[in-house]
Amino acid sequence: MLLNVPPGAAAACAAAAAMPALMSEAAAARQSAAGSRNGQGPHVRVELITDRATPAPEMRFGLKFSLDPGWHVCWQNPGDSGGPPEASWTLPPGMRPAGIEWPAPGRIDAGGLVDYGYHHAVVLPVAVAIAAGARIPQKFIARASLRWMACADFCVPGAADLALAFPLGADALTQVSGWKTAIDAARRAVPKPAPASWTASASSSGDTFVVEIITGSREEQAVFFPLELSQVNDTAGQSVSPLPNGLRLTLEKSSQLANDPAVLRGVLSLSGGRAFTIQASVR
Repeated sequence: MLLNVPPGAAAACAAAAAMPALMSEAAAARQSAAGSRNGQGPHVRVELITDRATPAPEMRFGLKFSLDPGWHVCWQNPGDSGGPPEASWTLPPGMRPAGIEWPAPGRIDAGGLVDYGYHHAVVLPVAVAIAAGARIPQKFIARASLRWMACADFCVPGAADLALAFPLGADALTQVSGWKTAIDAARRAVPKPAPASWTASASSSGDTFVVEIITGSREEQAVFFPLELSQVNDTAGQSVSPLPNGLRLTLEKSSQLANDPAVLRGVLSLSGGRAFTIQASVR
């Protein structure tokens, strides 16, 4: 059967058929001009992600690290070696990053030393504050200049300049839901402030601190991650003694500690994935 095609319709159909390819090429060109949201360094791949398709209050970015087996990146206190990831941001006026929200770390054996950090993969959420009345442009590029140390038995530095163009392109839009899930999961792993009903105190005795935390129930397992450098011997083991209403931790002092601090600040990780920030006055 022959179809009677009106004049000009064939050209219009051809243009319509080519449009997805042209739009894809345009989106790719725009992202290329903006920069890439992916980067890599020795033993690490990094990605800039977001939990919102458009800027909004309580928006968060995520710095996603994927690591080779046996390698890790560090927590805000790295422990015996390495250093924490750092990011410098470029955002439109009225948008301000509020800093990294750090999920609770693990103790990682690093060639006989102990680091505090993350194996395999981790997302570091970054909250973004948007000023009241700020007029955020529809089109802008969020940029993060990222630096980190990847460690195993030794550490190597890495760096990447990441960028994410708004409005998000079609490929990024399909991933926002998954990105949000990853960022939300990371936020659930961020230590919470200790409940008001808890008490924490520490005593200094020779080369040890004895920290007693009263939680209201017997605690069988615990790990303390100091927030300040050079207070606790990171390599040394930690002795945990359950109490009927809490626990007692014995921590070896750092050889670099000249004077006892007034307060020991850190993260207490308990069984069941529970993690809390605590402050224990030292007497």
